[in-house]
Order: sequence, then C-alpha cells, then structure tokens
Amino acid sequence: MNDAALDLPEEFSDGTMHIFSTGKDAASRFTFVVSRADMEAGDTVETFVQRLVAHMRKTLPRFELKNVLVRDIGGETAREIDYLWLSEGAPLHQRQTVVVLHAASGVPPRAISFIGTCQKAFSPERAKLYAQMVASVKLKMPTGRPFKSRRLDATADGLIFVLRESDGSLRIVPGLTELFRHDVAEVLTPDVAFFDHTGAPLTLKSEDGSAQGWRHRDGTIYVFWTVDPTLAAPLIFRLDTTRSVVGAGNLKDPDAVRTYLRSVAASDLMMPAQI
Repeated sequence: MNDAALDLPEEFSDGTMHIFSTGKDAASRFTFVVSRADMEAGDTVETFVQRLVAHMRKTLPRFELKNVLVRDIGGETAREIDYLWLSEGAPLHQRQTVVVLHAASGVPPRAISFIGTCQKAFSPERAKLYAQMVASVKLKMPTGRPFKSRRLDATADGLIFVLRESDGSLRIVPGLTELFRHDVAEVLTPDVAFFDHTGAPLTLKSEDGSAQGWRHRDGTIYVFWTVDPTLAAPLIFRLDTTRSVVGAGNLKDPDAVRTYLRSVAASDLMMPAQI
C-alpha cells in the first residue's frame, strides 16, 4: 500500500479502492471512487458492464438505469453507465465509467471503474466536474514495443507446461532436458500447446543443422520459440477447460496452477524472469 506493507493470504484478491470527496455536508458532497475488479476469461468491456448492470439490478434497492454511453479513456473504449438507487432510503445518483486495463502477459485483464456519486441528482456543475476528472485519466498500459520472437536454449531450466486440449490434460515438466526425453512425434499435433514457466505460449519449429533440440525419429530437430501473446492466449486463460494436472509437486489441480502463474506474473513485474 502507499503507507504500509502486509502479507496477503492467497485466498484474498486485490480490491484496492481510492475514494475522493468534496465538502463535509452529506447533502452536497460529491465523491469520486476508483475501484478495480478481475475480469472473466473472454470478457470485453461490454460484457463486463452488462454483468455489472445485471448484478446491480438484483442488489441495489430501486435501481434505475438512465443511460449507457460509449466513452474513450486514453485511447481505450470505455462504457459510462448513469443510474439511480436508494441507499438507506435516500436517493443516490451515480455515474460509473468502466475501462479495461490489459496487464502484463499471463495476468488477466482488470476492469477499472471511475464512480461519481451525488445525493439525489447530478447538478450541471457536478456533471462537468465528473466529466473533467474522467477525461484526465491516463492509463498505465504495457509498453508498446514490437514483439520479437526468441529461441529457447535447449538446456534452459524452468517449468514447461504441455496442454492437450482433446482430453483437457496438463502435464508439467521440470525443464527442456526432461521434456526432450519423450517422443516428440507424440505431441506434434494441433491439439497440443506448450507454455513456459510464466504460462506464456511457445511454439515448436524445425531447424535444419541445429545441434541441440528435440530430435524426431526421422532426424528432424525441433526447437522452442516464444510466441507473440497477442496471437495466442496464455495458459492462465485456458485452465477453465483443464481437467487433470500431472507432474509437479504441489501443482496438482488447475487452481494451484492458476495461483502459481499469478505469483510468477507478480514477481515478473519487479524482476525480469529467467527461463
């Protein structure tokens, strides 16, 4: 946190909120809240907002949706929802602008909401203030450097994940040296996908004249190359269809793998991972 640090147990998620307000008089107070929420696999800002509105209809007393507008925040398409509801018998008017923040590879995107709240109704001055604050938002987006595929050294350490989509099985191998002891011919099929220790996608390519790699019975050598994450989904987004996990200590089920990948991704934000 800004002012302190603490150890957060694994079952907790980061629901950090920032709350800003004007004045001490509750009747005229304007609050501006920034909240964050994890998105589901395949979510867009549109589907997230649809689910959010459906949830508010069920949970907020006398909920009334006034409008849904398309907005732009830092070049990203956002949705603004304008609605009323009763809080402890008092009417509240809220405007909520939702945008998707795409994080580092292997980390699910998050929805960020900018919520303005007034008692009874937004005055023209409060509506202008809210619009100005939202327009001032500058998102911290990943760097826009072009992706450059990299060849993995055949002796590289680090877990390798092998996902077979036909039966939903995930095998975890402690490194390429161990993986290369298996028959490559058995995995050269469209339903098998590979991922590095961070869950980032990998691809196999044949390489003439290579001295090291995964040798086929016919003599062809295959090596691993990294894949542009915008072209192939990371492993963490494909665990919902995984039915079995084999091969690595405490990583015995999809939830354990998901927790591991999130911890690796969090570490990678502070220090470059070594494969």
